[in-house]
Amino acid sequence: MNKKIIIIAAVSLFMSVLFTACHTPKDPKARITVLNGFDQNKAAVSAIVTVYVSSNAGGHGQVNPGDGTVKVVGTTDASGVVNFDFSYESILQVKAELPDALLNDTLYGEGVLVLEEDKTYEETVYLRKYKSQL
Repeated sequence: MNKKIIIIAAVSLFMSVLFTACHTPKDPKARITVLNGFDQNKAAVSAIVTVYVSSNAGGHGQVNPGDGTVKVVGTTDASGVVNFDFSYESILQVKAELPDALLNDTLYGEGVLVLEEDKTYEETVYLRKYKSQL
């Protein structure tokens, strides 16, 4: 009877180690908040947010066939927030733009994402006045 208990304990220990070692990591996520630094840091509603990196820098994601860059685009909600899901760990650049009819210009801001498995990276981008190219 002692042998049976030892065998059951050994099998139980093996199974518990096996199941805890098989953790499947979750894909990295990003939560970007865009604030209008030109207007007392209010939420920037409907700002266009572009996340990108050159494929030469070793990034992963959706590659644009024409220019070899990883690029995803989203628009902020009423809270000035946009969320993205990614497939791989990487370091990506963030660009946010918001046309401002009162200034007759575009507000612009930049940031960086450091994406890791099982984590949501939070970045705040502050918009400032950006001179038009025209």
